[in-house]
Amino acid sequence: MRFARPELALLAALMLMSPALAAQASAPLPPLELSASSPLIDVEIAGQRLRLTVDIGGDDVVQINPGSSAHAMLAGAERPDGRPVSRGNYHVAVGQTSRSIPFVRDVLLIAGRPIKARVLMPDTAPPGQPPGSDGTIGLPLLPHSSLTLRWRPDTDGDHSVTLPARIGRSDAYGFDWALAGDAVLDVELHPLRPNSVASAAAASILAEAGAGRLDGPVQRVLIAYGVARPVRALVLERPVKIAGLVLATADVRLFDWAGRADLPPDANPDTALTVIGRRARQPGWAVLKLGQDMLARCASINWQRQPDRLQLTCLAS
Repeated sequence: MRFARPELALLAALMLMSPALAAQASAPLPPLELSASSPLIDVEIAGQRLRLTVDIGGDDVVQINPGSSAHAMLAGAERPDGRPVSRGNYHVAVGQTSRSIPFVRDVLLIAGRPIKARVLMPDTAPPGQPPGSDGTIGLPLLPHSSLTLRWRPDTDGDHSVTLPARIGRSDAYGFDWALAGDAVLDVELHPLRPNSVASAAAASILAEAGAGRLDGPVQRVLIAYGVARPVRALVLERPVKIAGLVLATADVRLFDWAGRADLPPDANPDTALTVIGRRARQPGWAVLKLGQDMLARCASINWQRQPDRLQLTCLAS
């Protein structure tokens, strides 16, 4: 059998190794620490060297920016080596908006380690990337034993919270956070987005716990995969703690993932609310995506693979 690409040859060699050597080769790479302001790693895809932004709130996919040289190569009918390309469409629901994004199945090389992945070619670049980035890579694809995203050195005023991590409904890492009795939030960490965003179901829970009210006009906020959704600000009279961080306000996705939950009441009774009942309700999903407005208070966020856990070290509030 002839392999045209070195990373495929490496995969074949792994299959012929003794079990002990194969286990060593497939063991997680050493811990990785990145600056939160520029969380870039070197990756090779189809012979091209790229720099990708690690998205700790990202799905188990790679997204290549339209302006990257790799985007045109991956979208082409043929590869430079003439190897057939396995293609597909990545279907995703962003609230009540659906997207279908073309992708190729490929092998990434990260620090010499081959990783099979779906490489998406969206028509808009994912936001929040630093200069020099060719795209993003979701945390679940990293082959390292742990990742630390660091904003600043730890101080005596910081407090650490360690939580079991799990792959959630959106195929991203997150954790469960109990609030308001038996209510549980599905919390994700999104340092690449500027503001925290809650689904309608999560906003209902937060409003009950913190005497929350909707305030301000309807705006459109970019959520994921180039899709913007209508939101209003949720303001909590009694801020609530989420993993040691104090949440006082968040954007509320007015139509998304409400289930049987009702939106929080309006701070101004004279304001005409957008009525959720005008559209079909989706199943309930109490997801809260914490953005830079919350996570910038942290010194670091650490993810560990075995056992899966997330540790937030942030200013004690």
